[in-house]
Amino acid sequence: MPSFLTLYLGAFLRPRRTLDALVADPRRVRLAACAVALSCACYQLVYLFLARSGGRPTVFTPWLAIPAEDYYRFNQWVIVPSLVLAWVAAAGFAQLAARALGGTGEFEGTLAALGFGLSVSTWWTGLHDVVTTFLGWLRVIDQRAYEDALSTPTPFRAALWVLMTGYLVWFLLTFSMGVGAAHRLRVAPAAVAGTTGVVVYQLVFVIFNR
Repeated sequence: MPSFLTLYLGAFLRPRRTLDALVADPRRVRLAACAVALSCACYQLVYLFLARSGGRPTVFTPWLAIPAEDYYRFNQWVIVPSLVLAWVAAAGFAQLAARALGGTGEFEGTLAALGFGLSVSTWWTGLHDVVTTFLGWLRVIDQRAYEDALSTPTPFRAALWVLMTGYLVWFLLTFSMGVGAAHRLRVAPAAVAGTTGVVVYQLVFVIFNR
């Protein structure tokens, strides 16, 4: 059976073929949990660095009743459970949508495929976030000034929008292919169910994280 590393790299290079192999693998949930754990570790570091470098949300006002100045100190404790909650919720809604559209796959397959999908998609913004917040923690850059630059017309904001576009496109592609692999659905119904999963994932995630 392929190793975790082989599957994880394959999800970047040959996502549909890799997700087909993942869904058929009896270790699929455990492998997906490892993939999600990488994303959890990435953003645990991001919010740890932000909390210690004086960062604060700029463009989006936090939904939770926590002052912006203290938000990242709170965020470092909720990022992991909120990401896991978003993963499970997205898989649940995608499973229901897929079944309604004629899919016959099991929830474990959907959960595994979406776990890999969210993990590889998250690196579009995750690598940038880890590097820049790490530099802010080291005081190489001014974290607050950089966050302000990301929310005003600067080359930094343009670069961020490119990364965010890649993030969204990869989420839509991997979730749709993942649902297709788990339920043997055609492209259109798989895309509908996959998009349902993306919307649920992002809604749950954004409630807790800024």
